[in-house]
Amino acid sequence: MDWLFFVFLGSIIGIFSGFFGIGGGIILTPLLLLFGFPPAVVIGTSLMLSLGTSLGGAWAHFRMKNIHWSHVFIINSAGIVGTQLAVPLMLFLEERQLAEITISLCYIFLLGFFASSMLIPQTKRKPIIRNLPNKLIAVFIGLGAGFISAMLGVSGGFFLVPMLISLLRFAPKKAVGTSLASVIFIVFAGFISYSVQTPVNFGLGLLLIIGTLIGSPVGAKMTAFYSEKAMRTLLGSLYIVIIFSVIANLLQWQEIGLAVISCFTVLFFFLSLRILILQRVKQHN
Repeated sequence: MDWLFFVFLGSIIGIFSGFFGIGGGIILTPLLLLFGFPPAVVIGTSLMLSLGTSLGGAWAHFRMKNIHWSHVFIINSAGIVGTQLAVPLMLFLEERQLAEITISLCYIFLLGFFASSMLIPQTKRKPIIRNLPNKLIAVFIGLGAGFISAMLGVSGGFFLVPMLISLLRFAPKKAVGTSLASVIFIVFAGFISYSVQTPVNFGLGLLLIIGTLIGSPVGAKMTAFYSEKAMRTLLGSLYIVIIFSVIANLLQWQEIGLAVISCFTVLFFFLSLRILILQRVKQHN
């Protein structure tokens, strides 16, 4: 019955992905580490999931003409270079049994930064990068996205979207569409590199993709229940939960890490069900 569990797990990841607009890899990588999978297998499988979940979103934004193709080409080219820099580094670290702690520390730093941006009110700040050509900025963004994608087994969209909005002044819809079109090629490059050099659990990846295809539409519909402020708070809380699970894994407290993620998931669905019931009661009254 393991296949049923992983389809169920994929559906839960899909719900969070559809609700928050994030790639599934950012949730899957810490989970598979908690389950005891080797880091290289974890990253390859997570990239496979990210590739599957990104295709549908990119196609939808292609039909809505939300993709800036000239920037996609630049970000793709730089991103593929970034993945090729990250893959040998990760394999080198795994040979010395340093991969898991490196992944964990990267997660703690990046998710800590994004959690604070979601939960703490931001003051207006002057842009860090000034007077640089947009295409050069796109190159740096692509390099960063590719490196992060291959190091952590994520799509890189959670990095790309805020960078495109803040540094290149993209409208949010254009940023999401351009990001999705870019990460397909970036993730594919990283996935191929890992699958050639390390074993990838294709069966597990396929089961998870099936689950996400079931869960993603459900998560997208659930966004109607929440305000934008509530969604930002929940996303920041999810990042904190993932950080805690990563720390728990480093301390060999895998059961505690899984319990915390499970509690957050149950609370999320309880809140959603409560809001849905209250809305139905109001409609009848």
